[in-house]
Amino acid sequence: MGYLRLSGLPVNNPARSQYQLWIVDAHRDGYPVSGGLFDVMNDDEMIIPVDPYLPVYRPTAFAVTLEKSGGVVVSDGPMLLVAAIGD
Repeated sequence: MGYLRLSGLPVNNPARSQYQLWIVDAHRDGYPVSGGLFDVMNDDEMIIPVDPYLPVYRPTAFAVTLEKSGGVVVSDGPMLLVAAIGD
């Protein structure tokens, strides 16, 4: 569990789409782990709780996508934001 501070994302319509946070885990092969869904209601800075759906052992990056409402298990959309974790 943790938090991510974001700003500058366009407002979304939660009935149609939601932002989804992804965590890249160096311990896992394959797809990133979903860190939860969130909505942007205004252009203010947001603090997003990170609540991974699976255990994360060695996070190396975070990414944000815009998905259908309710989210997806595996994203095929473009990553709107990507932030690497430095050593």
